[in-house]
Amino acid sequence: MALSQGKNPTFNTMQLNAVTLLPNSSQLTSNSIAPGVVSVRLGANVNGVTDFTVLPALASVPDGHKITIVAGAANSELRTPSASGEEINSENCDETKEALLTATNLYTVIKNDSTIGWTLIGHTAIGAFQTAIVPD
Repeated sequence: MALSQGKNPTFNTMQLNAVTLLPNSSQLTSNSIAPGVVSVRLGANVNGVTDFTVLPALASVPDGHKITIVAGAANSELRTPSASGEEINSENCDETKEALLTATNLYTVIKNDSTIGWTLIGHTAIGAFQTAIVPD
């Protein structure tokens, strides 16, 4: 950070370190996004295309909380916590009607509020080996 005459700080660079998770076929710590995490990079699926990653519980994050997800090398699913009844894009995604993440795409997930749930926004394909988080 550089200061301009002691005022108006400017940033030369800023980097968000992504948490790497591995989609799995069971809800585990290794495939669950912890509250407060804003940047996630998905590694390879542990078992296959029905592997999934779990969002934090709505009650554990503030309204407007945004998570950027770089999908891994294989297609996987995005879910809400087991038996939570919480929704992604108005669909119950705790073991049914999962949101699909297409390999090597960038997604944004935003918590609207505890009654509406999560909004998943898909982005364009990115390079298979790109790990940088790009702002919207």
